[in-house]
This record gives sequence, C-alpha cells and structure tokens, in this order.
Amino acid sequence: MESLPDAIVQCIFSHMNNAKDVAICNCVSKRWKESLPFIRSLYFPRNSFDNHTGIDHPDTIVWKMISSIVKLEELVVYSPFSSTGLASWLLLVSSSLRHLELRLDNLAEYQSCIESPSKLDCISAAKNLESLKLWGVLMVKSPKWDAFPKLQTLEIVGARLEDPALTAALQACPNLKNLLLLGCEGVKSVSIELLHLEQCKLDFYGGGNYSLTLTSPKIESLEIQGCSWIRVRETTRLRNLSISNNAGRVYMVDFGKLAALEFLSIRGVQWCWNAVSKMLHLASEVKHLYMKVEFTGDFDNLQPFPEVDFVDFFNSHPQLQKFDIHGAMFAALCQKNSLKNVR
Repeated sequence: MESLPDAIVQCIFSHMNNAKDVAICNCVSKRWKESLPFIRSLYFPRNSFDNHTGIDHPDTIVWKMISSIVKLEELVVYSPFSSTGLASWLLLVSSSLRHLELRLDNLAEYQSCIESPSKLDCISAAKNLESLKLWGVLMVKSPKWDAFPKLQTLEIVGARLEDPALTAALQACPNLKNLLLLGCEGVKSVSIELLHLEQCKLDFYGGGNYSLTLTSPKIESLEIQGCSWIRVRETTRLRNLSISNNAGRVYMVDFGKLAALEFLSIRGVQWCWNAVSKMLHLASEVKHLYMKVEFTGDFDNLQPFPEVDFVDFFNSHPQLQKFDIHGAMFAALCQKNSLKNVR
C-alpha cells in the first residue's frame, strides 16, 4: 500500500462503506486517514454501538465520521439514532447525498411520531435524494416533506400508515419510477397518482379489505397483495401483473386493456367469479398464467368454481406458453369439446 500513488489508495478506500472498518483504518496511519475523506458510502450496522463505552453519544460519533467525508453519496443507518442526530447529519450532506436508508424502528413510539420535527420530517433536508428506503415506519401524520424532485425509488418496509399521511408522502415524490410498500397496515383506501411509475409492489396486511386506485400510464410491473377493490385503468405498458389476497376476498378488478401483458398471477382464498373471468378475458394475450384460488362466491358465500371448458380456455389464450393452476380451480376444468379442437 505504501508504494501505491495517492490516487489509487483513495480509489480503494472509496469502495469501503462499513463504519467499523472506516474507524479502524483511520487509526492505521496518517496517509490512510487522509484518504478516508474520499469514501462515498457509509454503513452503520445494527450493532455498531452495542458495546460503546466512550464519552461521545453515538449520534455525535456518526456526525464526526460524516463531517470528515468530502462528498458522501450513500448513507445507511441501522443502528438506533435520534431525530436531532439525523437532522444534524443530513444538514452536512444534503447537497451530495443520493441514497439514504434508515431503520427507524418507531412503530410502537407514537409520541416520537408526533414530535416536531420527527425523524420523517428531518429527511426533507436531503432534497437531492435519488433513492429512499425506510424500515419500521410509523406514519400516522403527514411528513413535512416539500418535494424530492430527483427521487426515483421509494421503499417502505414494515409500516403503520394512515391514508392522508401516505398520500402526502407520495405527492412529495412526483417522479418516482420504483415504489415498494411491503408489510404495511392501517390504510383503508389507497389512491396513487404517479405519472412516471414503472415498477410497483404493494403488500398490505390486516383484514385484506383495502381498496386501491392507481394512475400510472408508464407502469410495467405491478404486484398487489391485500386489496379487495382494485382499479388500474392505464395499462398499455403493463407486462407483469400479480394480484393476491391471503386474508380477505377480491371483489372487483377494473383494468384497462392488457395487450402487453406477458405474466399474470391471481392468488387468494376467495375471488368473486366476475373478477376472475374479467381478468382472464382482459389477459387474452398472456404468455405465462399462474392461478391458485380456492373458492369463488360473493361476500361471505363460499362457492365452488363453475366448470371451465378446457378447449375454449386455451383457444381464447392463443399466446399461452406456460400455465400453472392449483387448488379448486384445477377441479373446475372440464373437457366438453374434443382436444382436437384446440388451436
């Protein structure tokens, strides 16, 4: 290492991100210490301060490390922190930070959520973010976000949300291309209008009786779990679609023409037969079809599936290349016509 030019050493350290490794390298030599400000990513694991016995508070230690870096582009913090600490960090790197990932762990901390500024409020300082990932989020009141014009990816994993708060958060991210809401509860009626959205995965758990309205003309891939009423009218670019409801029932689906659809998956305990037949009719050009639904029937009436003619089914899906069918839906298939009539 001593024989390498400074530029090479700085390039090597720019690929380091673990905070513990950075702290250790800082003590090796003066040359190494002078090269560390050129790292671009900093990661604090969950146990970063488990055995901390020093005088400085962990928030202060993170602040000192961030302040020594010339141009920090990515910050990942899984270790506990305060809203005050987060605000001070983002104030330092607001102009350069592109990727932020935080483990908030405040699902049970209602008081911290209503404090001002909350941890969510503090994120607004990083206006140049391109991706934002949050874990363990309590969002019962609208975060004070002005706008993230460059944000293209938003991921929220494990969250308790209220409808107005989620709507306000998404409105602050008008140029999103990728949206993931995984393991979220509390919402009842979700309305999403994102004109540039291409990839979307929504996973709501609880009663399974949520409603969803999605307006995204550029959507290409959509996964929905836990909704009973679904309306997605602009689907000209939609290639991959998955709808499931493991806790509730699927009563209504309202989609535009699915001419570009290549993969369709419908799963759940109970689907209204009108919803099943409508999806199969709209997806007439699908290439891969996966179906696993146990019962049909409206509302609380569980009913077996009506017979589905095997020949007519395949004739109405001429592009089908792979077909997976499971459970009671498989028993509904019957052969009224000769298989010689399959085109």
